[in-house]
Amino acid sequence: SPRYFCGKVVPRLHHRGAPEKAARTTAVSIQRVIKSNSPRRGGVKSTVLDLRLRERRQRRSLQDSSDHSMLAILSTTPAVHSSAELYEPAAAVTAPYPTAGGVARRSTGGGGATRRRRGPWAVVPQAQPGPSVVLLYHIEKTGGSAVMKWLKRQTHAPSRLAAVYSYSQTSCFFALHADLFPGMEPRWRDKLCGGAAPLDWRSSKVAVEFHSYSKGFFLRSVLPALGALKRRYAEANGTVVAVTSIREPASHLLSKYRMWPPRTADRTHAVPLPAWLASGEAHSLQSRALLSERPALPGCEGLTEARARLGQFDLVGVTHCLRPLLAAIEERLRPPPHPAR
Repeated sequence: SPRYFCGKVVPRLHHRGAPEKAARTTAVSIQRVIKSNSPRRGGVKSTVLDLRLRERRQRRSLQDSSDHSMLAILSTTPAVHSSAELYEPAAAVTAPYPTAGGVARRSTGGGGATRRRRGPWAVVPQAQPGPSVVLLYHIEKTGGSAVMKWLKRQTHAPSRLAAVYSYSQTSCFFALHADLFPGMEPRWRDKLCGGAAPLDWRSSKVAVEFHSYSKGFFLRSVLPALGALKRRYAEANGTVVAVTSIREPASHLLSKYRMWPPRTADRTHAVPLPAWLASGEAHSLQSRALLSERPALPGCEGLTEARARLGQFDLVGVTHCLRPLLAAIEERLRPPPHPAR
């Protein structure tokens, strides 16, 4: 059974700092601009910047009130209740854990907005014995980008990971174990994978992300072969860690709606939030993500299957407190100590 982290269920919005802190930061930045660019204190430029600051504060206040009203709508919708049946049992299992050496910051992007690279984040020599692989199943808007950012930091010298493959580079991982994934037609591409020859998996610690379209690769190809993959690494004194995270349903629905608002039939306007919720398309988003993006199901249908699928992961995190999840990944990887991480 997987280890779950963070038992306190706190519905709150993410990707947003405290309004007071943001206002203070903005004020300091504006004062610096005034001092460096305006020869006259209190001049026209200073007045314009003060007005911009006031408008920004007003917009933030309106946005916060809109957040609360949207959450009030979401808290009464069946879509939240159906997702809560998956989320709350997992989030209620507490597992106190020391804070990870690397602190996960706010995600700077997710889904299709993630910047792509031609090669993996890093391919560097590594002398630590014992191979490891982190299989990150990244459900949209659940903090997977923050986990990926932390993993990429582990490739900085002195490296703790040999390579981190994003969801567009999963073929590089499949090429390391071509015999286990023949259906994926594994191929090592020099430019995409960052080298003329594949890494030696017996001495490398790597991480691979399954996100967007590649989530299907994980469900159809990796999960059936997960037992054989773990036995292979165990024979080499290594470890395989399957990781995912889930999120409080109301915040997840609101975040997804903001990131990819559904459009009307003529693609000219966004569908209002209440109409989207009433349409049924918002039902069981996280359960469907665990079940290969199957069509929306009414009520809690598919919940038992989604819980069983969640139980196949080694580590399951909750978005609003990812540090214990990162600490658990760090322990499983058994990397060399590094105070800066």
